[in-house]
Amino acid sequence: MKKIQEKENTLTFTLEMEESLANSIRRYVGEIPTLAIEEVEISKNDSALYDETIAHRMGLLPLKTEKSFNEKTEKKLNLEVKKEGYLLSEEIKGDAKIIYGKIPITFLKKGQEISIDATAKMGKGVNHSKHSPGIIFYREVSEVLIDKSCPNNLLEECPKGAKESLGKKIIVESPSEGDLYEVCEEKSNQLGKEFIKISPTGDLSITVESFGQMDKKEIFNSSIEMLKKDLAKISKGLK
Repeated sequence: MKKIQEKENTLTFTLEMEESLANSIRRYVGEIPTLAIEEVEISKNDSALYDETIAHRMGLLPLKTEKSFNEKTEKKLNLEVKKEGYLLSEEIKGDAKIIYGKIPITFLKKGQEISIDATAKMGKGVNHSKHSPGIIFYREVSEVLIDKSCPNNLLEECPKGAKESLGKKIIVESPSEGDLYEVCEEKSNQLGKEFIKISPTGDLSITVESFGQMDKKEIFNSSIEMLKKDLAKISKGLK
């Protein structure tokens, strides 16, 4: 395993893995339980938005999901505001932590107010997207060979460093660079010559992106654990 790039909510790394397994891990992100607002009781809503719209927007707010949470976990939240201006997610108070505090929920005019009691529960993304903790995507790590006779106008559309690598093999691990080289290869083929040749290496470049409920590494590991549990059930059933 080799780390390519890591940001606050994104991690990209390369790994020798079959695409079928990588795809299974990707799909099992939807099986990871996360916390989200499930029940909303609105006692007062003077805003221009319908109660159903307010409830829907609150349900999509990412909430911090701790490892200690289980299927019985419930958190109470409250929203009591009487002011003029945008009503932001940071104004929701209660037992659960709102990940992003500047998400607008609605707008209140002078004299308007809103009063909401909500309950957050655990759920899975396969049942509702509000419980999705993030996404995983992948592509093959490629080996690129650029012919020395490649025209400059084509090289200018390739990623930075292509001109200095003429006649040498380039290992492309970044998904964005891989996309650019594929575009260049297609344009090369349109010219009727194989100036740029892309070959798979057998490794995968995997990117994990978190929506904030949990760390990106935890998402990848939890997805594997969910997959293992289901495979164990299948194995037990076959016996």
